[in-house]
Amino acid sequence: MASLNITGLGETLTTMEKIANIPDNVIDSMLNAGADVVVKKQKKVGLRMGVHKTGVTLDSIKKSQKTGKTSAGRYIDIYPQGKNADGNRNAEVAFINEYGKEEQPARPFMRTANEEAEAEVTDAEAEVLQDWQESQ
Repeated sequence: MASLNITGLGETLTTMEKIANIPDNVIDSMLNAGADVVVKKQKKVGLRMGVHKTGVTLDSIKKSQKTGKTSAGRYIDIYPQGKNADGNRNAEVAFINEYGKEEQPARPFMRTANEEAEAEVTDAEAEVLQDWQESQ
């Protein structure tokens, strides 16, 4: 007859309960810390990949002022905001740079930056979480 032995389940449940009880303001601070890293990285990678004819598009990359909430959880938006001197939306210019168009190859600076920033974002968010945990 087979048997199943589980150890450590109590600890895991306690940890999951603590995570579920992180206050929204701490989560917002974590999101903001991570977003700051992503914004900086997208601008840096954009320069490296040649997305800087005038610099307007890269300078327009910002995080939203407020975090949002859906049924899936909390989030913060990061995107090129506003319009350039020609009246084109900076998000549209960034999209064309990201995916390319006829006669212009793709320069996926946002995706590349997001991938490169992963560990740094995790560290920035973990630092905020650790500071909160130590203050408890």
